[in-house]
This record gives sequence, structure tokens and C-alpha cells, in this order.
Amino acid sequence: MGKYILKRILQFIPVFIGVTIILFVVKNVVPGDPVKLITGEGPSLTPEAELQIRVANNLVESDVVKDENGNVMYNSDGTEMRIARLDENGDPVPTPMVKQYFIYLGDLLHGDLGTSYQRKMPVTQIFAEKYPYTLRLAAVGICIEIVVGIGAGIISAIKRYSFWDVLVTLCTSILVAMPAFWLGMLLQLLFGVMLKQWTGGAFSLPISGAGGVVSTYPTWMHYILPGITLASVSTAYAARIMRSQLLDVMNADYIRTAIAKGLTRRQVIVHHALKNALIPVVTYIGIDFGSMLSGAILTETVFNWPGIGYEVYNAITRRDWPIVMGGVALIVVVVMVINLIVDISYAFLDPRIRFGAPKEEK
Repeated sequence: MGKYILKRILQFIPVFIGVTIILFVVKNVVPGDPVKLITGEGPSLTPEAELQIRVANNLVESDVVKDENGNVMYNSDGTEMRIARLDENGDPVPTPMVKQYFIYLGDLLHGDLGTSYQRKMPVTQIFAEKYPYTLRLAAVGICIEIVVGIGAGIISAIKRYSFWDVLVTLCTSILVAMPAFWLGMLLQLLFGVMLKQWTGGAFSLPISGAGGVVSTYPTWMHYILPGITLASVSTAYAARIMRSQLLDVMNADYIRTAIAKGLTRRQVIVHHALKNALIPVVTYIGIDFGSMLSGAILTETVFNWPGIGYEVYNAITRRDWPIVMGGVALIVVVVMVINLIVDISYAFLDPRIRFGAPKEEK
């Protein structure tokens, strides 16, 4: 198991580097002067101020400033004082793209995601403020997916060709075909607007925000509609996978043997069929949970949810590249970690699976 985990972690390295290279190339290919993105469309900068911004963002080569004793001098914010390196014509020397990338990668490995162009705050601080909201919403969504999705799939498989099987198949087909953003707006209309009209303002569900002291609703009510929206499509797929896998397992020889031994149908399903049928479902739910933890951009945008997804969406519209690149890097890390946890869980669901064992033992 230890060798397997180490091997998977090493496999993450080229994936992570590849994603950062793509992000870095896209950032530099998109038209626009980085200084304009940082300073906005305000009054023009003096050449000295513009040069300092380029130095601070590693756009031009620079040297550390030292005092007469050879000690490094620091700015008021604790950063090293640097001065632009000039060529023989007195023009700033641009930093090569490769060097810029390695500087960016080094900062990333040290947990420095840069500073937001628009908000003038460290990206790590912004994500630290926003991530708890995404985490709580993802927890609500995954609980709905596990309970409703797996439960509906089991009922559909056990009650095959019955009314319940038809109902589950019909509901999952509708949810799979329904875009998440459209479902979110439909739920807002039904339970936030029309329900309030039908009850004369006595009852409705919040359609935006995450609660707090200014909200007229209890905080937990704010999770209902976005949680359902976030989990809707995934729940439908989980139910379908659970149904098909359980039906396949129930036709296996060892299930017929267990039935021939006199075990009840409930014992056969719970103790023999369910664990093996759960492996593909766990894979899907695990990957989907990683996506939820990374920020559901559509759901968070529709419900004005103050999470990572909504922050990344706003950053894309404003071309705030540090937040966009930091958000994507966070998504990659979260998804890779969740995938590793899912793979490890296979050994606990099916004792026949042993990672890292010699081939003849498998």
C-alpha cells in the first residue's frame, strides 16, 4: 500500500507541472498589458512607478538593493528592495518567459499564489476566507448525492420493473438532461418567489447568499436550494450507476451460492452484493466530491454564493489572473488528493484488491 501511494503521488507531479505550464502560457498569450490589469484604467503612471510594478511582478530583470555594509534592504511591507536591470541603451531588460515560469512555480510551491490585481490582497487570504463556504456547500451536496443517489439506485435495482424503478429512471433522466444553472433558477422561482406569493409571504426559501446577521432566514436554510442544485445531476448519475452495478452483481455465481445456502435476500444484498457494487459508485462520487470541493462555478454564481467558484468566475470576467491561476491550481490539487483517497478505499470495499502486491498474488 505504501509503495502504491508513493507511486501515485509521484504521478501527480507531471500532471501538476503540465497544468501550471498551460495556465502560465494562457496568461501570457491573452492580449493586454499586465500593468494595465494591475493598475486599472486610472490616470497614467509615471515611468518610475510603472517600472517598479514591472519589477515587483518579475516582468523585468532586477537586482537586490544592498546598503554600504552589503546587507539586503527591505521595503516597508517586508519585501526585498529591488532595482530594475537596464541594458546598454538604458531600457529595462525583460525577464525571459522560462525564468518567469520558474519564479511562478517556486512561489506556488511555497504557498504564494500572488496578489489579486483588483482586490490588492494575497490570493491565499482570499481563498482562506471563501473556502469554508465552498466546503460546507460541498458537504451538503455530497450528503444528498450519497443518501438519495445510492438509496434510489438500490431501490430501483431491488424493485426492478416496478413503479419505483420507473419513477427513479424517469427522475434521473430528467435531471441528467437539465442544466444545473437552469435548475437553480427554476428552484429560485418556485421556492423563493412563487412559494412566497402562494403563502402570502409566510414561507419561502432564500435564493441567494449564505446567511449571516443581515439575513432574515436561519443560516441552514440558505444551503437547501444551492445544495440540491449542486447535487442534482450527480445524484442522478450515482443512482443509475448503483442500479446497473447492483443488478450485475446480483447475477453473479457467488450471489446464487449465497442464496442457495439459505441466506435472506437482505443478508445477500447487504453483506455480499452491496460492497462489490459500490466500487464504481465510490469512484464517481469521489471524483464528483473533488469537483465540489474545488468550487461549483455555475451553482455558486446562480445563488451568489460567496465561495471559491464564484470568486473564480468574477476573476475571469475581470481578468484577475492571480485568482484564476490560484483557483485552478487549487482545483488540481484537491482533485488529485480525492482521487488518491478513492483508489485507497477500493481495498476496504473489496478485500481481493491489494495495491502494490506481486502480480501472482492478485
